[in-house]
Amino acid sequence: MTGERRVRLVVSSREVSISAEPDSEVLRYPGISVVRVQDGQPVTQTWVPLGTLPSFADDETLIAAWRAALQWRQACA
Repeated sequence: MTGERRVRLVVSSREVSISAEPDSEVLRYPGISVVRVQDGQPVTQTWVPLGTLPSFADDETLIAAWRAALQWRQACA
C-alpha cells in the first residue's frame, strides 16, 4: 500500500423505492458523488443531490464536500 489518495467527482443518481412491494414506484434523484479513493479503492462517498434548478445552497453544499475531500487528500502529502 502506497497510501496514494485521490478525489473523484462522479455524476450519479440514487433510487428510492416508495414501498417494500416488488412492483412499487421508484424515484430517481440525480446528484454528484464526491468519492475519496485510497490505493485505488473507494474509502468514503458523499452524495450531493442536484435539483433541476440548483440553488446557492446546493452549490455551497457541493463545494464544502469537495473541499473536505481535497483536505483529506492533502493530509497524506
